[in-house]
Amino acid sequence: MNSKMEDLLSSLEAVAGQHSSEAEAATTLETAALALHFIRRIGRLNDFWEYVKAFNHEEAWPKPLHSFGTRDEALDWLRTQPTLPYETVLEVAGHLHNVTRRPDGEWVLIRPPTIAELEAMEQAEE
Repeated sequence: MNSKMEDLLSSLEAVAGQHSSEAEAATTLETAALALHFIRRIGRLNDFWEYVKAFNHEEAWPKPLHSFGTRDEALDWLRTQPTLPYETVLEVAGHLHNVTRRPDGEWVLIRPPTIAELEAMEQAEE
């Protein structure tokens, strides 16, 4: 295990010790540690550290695989694709969309909110 990972897990263990009387907090910290072990086990630890560097920056957001003018154009193209890379994102009419497949095999485009929309929602909650 690399020293970055050891340091992170040691920190989680120390914080868990400080909150040992709080079952929910301890469970949350244990789950975070397990997630890190899982990431390492599946061989994605370097990808994780790269993601950490860019987290909360626009470069961490996925880039679109293709761009389309309309939703219908995107769906027509998707129907010709037997598979797509994990977490494929398409741009449709200037907006990013996550792509997933329903159990019946039909492709679905899901438009997540933009950073500006998320910030506006947060301000509206205040």
